[in-house]
Amino acid sequence: MPCASCYNANYKRPKGEPYMPLIILWATIGLCFGSFANVLVYRLPRKISVITPPSACRACKNRIPPCDLLPLISYILLKGRCRKCNAHISPIYPLTEVACAALFVGMLIFTGFPSAIFLSVLAFILLTVSLIDWHTQEIPDGLLLAALVIGIAWAAIFSVGFIGPILGILAGAIPLLIIDRLTLALIKKDGFGYGDVKLMAVAGLYLGVGGVFTAFFFAFVAGGIFATFLLATGRARRGTYIAFGPFLCGGIIAALWFGQALKDLLTYL
Repeated sequence: MPCASCYNANYKRPKGEPYMPLIILWATIGLCFGSFANVLVYRLPRKISVITPPSACRACKNRIPPCDLLPLISYILLKGRCRKCNAHISPIYPLTEVACAALFVGMLIFTGFPSAIFLSVLAFILLTVSLIDWHTQEIPDGLLLAALVIGIAWAAIFSVGFIGPILGILAGAIPLLIIDRLTLALIKKDGFGYGDVKLMAVAGLYLGVGGVFTAFFFAFVAGGIFATFLLATGRARRGTYIAFGPFLCGGIIAALWFGQALKDLLTYL
């Protein structure tokens, strides 16, 4: 099955395509998805409906008017404060919106259009999963189900046959399950949560077998560096559980963007 980066290698931008306007449009859509990610990050762990009640200031509890919900722009115009009570608004909100916009643009540039339609939504889900897992050490099944549905549609359009996606799913899930069982047998602790296993199983739909192992490579390198930093600075001890979902999500995105380039490099070497 061709992964997203392989699809990009065959993508040729039509002559005269309004590429910069498309990038601007994609970034704007990404900002809107980033705003929704903020809603999901706060509400899903608390079992609050993402539809009701309307967004409100956490300090004064007043409903936020629609004019103050414009992604990034409202934060800048309000100088990071509530219009009603002047309470400080966390910069995490605009940073999440900007991060989502950057992911959308990255998917457009690295994977091409129309593949980026599906993969940008995947990036939004991965960003949301990362933030929730970082704070709660849990990955909501609803987000993984959404990624699964989108992945099935993406694979149906861009893959040839069903063998590739099935092998990708197995390649994503089995290694983590084996490591988890071995860790449990040796030190009586879970190595990975089942949310991580399901996350990588879903990722296999998009990445294929080779892409999955590329994602593992990026994730374990980044996670290892981060864990070493925490141990060296005394911010964690051996046995301290660290949410690995954000590193897996980062690895998935890195595999989508740079997987083909890494494959070409290894082939050249």
